[in-house]
Amino acid sequence: MELSKILLAGLVGTSLMTAFSYMVGRLCDSDLGEPKLLNKLLDRSKRLDVEVGPDSIWGWVFHYLTGFLFAGAMALYFCLTENDPTWWLAIVLGCVLGLFGVLCWIIMLRLHSSPPEMDLELFLLQLVGAHIIFGLGATLVFRFWASCYGL
Repeated sequence: MELSKILLAGLVGTSLMTAFSYMVGRLCDSDLGEPKLLNKLLDRSKRLDVEVGPDSIWGWVFHYLTGFLFAGAMALYFCLTENDPTWWLAIVLGCVLGLFGVLCWIIMLRLHSSPPEMDLELFLLQLVGAHIIFGLGATLVFRFWASCYGL
């Protein structure tokens, strides 16, 4: 599978999931945007001697790098299993990635010396939904690419 396909799938999936997180955050009057929360974790870190503002590029960089890795994991799954990228499989893989994301966030927050205040239950619940959106967005790219260029 081509790297450009994986990068585009990661870009589309991450952009859609991030929009979903910000939309849910706005509807629930809560700060749920992953890049902002990553910036807060970086800024409050005692191990890093840096000041990171809430709108710093670093949270976005880490967030999109993770999205590229997740899209790569999906692509690897499709290649190893020879399964077609179906919409149902997108939802299942999105759930799996979402649960993995929940685990990673719980670990990061528990290990952090000064985690940001947040509605953790709401954040983690919407995170699974956001990853389902990610899976659907990445699958859209994989399916489009397959229909135009072949896998």
